[in-house]
Amino acid sequence: MLIDKNRRARVVALQVLFSNALNPNQGSQEEMIAERVKKDEEQIRYANRLISGVTLRMDELDGQIKAVLENWKFSRLAETDKNVLRIGTYELMNVREPVAILINEAIEIAKEYGDKKSGSFVNGVLDKIRKNLEEAGLLAAIPVSEVKKS
Repeated sequence: MLIDKNRRARVVALQVLFSNALNPNQGSQEEMIAERVKKDEEQIRYANRLISGVTLRMDELDGQIKAVLENWKFSRLAETDKNVLRIGTYELMNVREPVAILINEAIEIAKEYGDKKSGSFVNGVLDKIRKNLEEAGLLAAIPVSEVKKS
């Protein structure tokens, strides 16, 4: 199993995004991150990047997710699953890491914080999004074909 150094930042981003959806008028994002990450500057920066990126591009990310949903209404998805998918989609579009690591991280976080079917659901949705992004030339993540070459 591939485990990425940014797991903690992803989990914190998920918690902050989830919390913001439920209570938009809570404390500052920086305070919420600092409480959860402590003194790891790299993780604080990455969590901030994810939260800011997802927040600023939410409509675009949601559009990517909605485009691949089959037999599901976006509005009916659990808030946890929505935010795991948003983070995963954002990373696929903006982070130069192997696709396998990014999708695996999303699956593992979905399994831990979602329900028993969240992991496989997130896997299926992100794989379809990855294919769409690759076809459109919008995939920033390193495709499997490039990882095998190196």
